[in-house]
Amino acid sequence: MEKHGLILGLLMGSARILRCNPFNRGGVDPVPDKFTLLRNPHPEEDEDEIIVRKFHSH
Repeated sequence: MEKHGLILGLLMGSARILRCNPFNRGGVDPVPDKFTLLRNPHPEEDEDEIIVRKFHSH
C-alpha cells in the first residue's frame, strides 16, 4: 500500500493471497514497481537485494 496506494495495494495484496495455494511455486515475491496482479516474472533476481535491505533496515 505504501508503493501503490490504498486501492491498488488492496488489489495486489488480494491477488497475492489468492496465489497462496499448493499449486503455486511460492518463493520470494517482492512488490513490483509497476502495478500488476500477476507474480513478478523473475523474483529470484530481486532476492539478494531484499535480503540486503532487510539487514540494513535495523
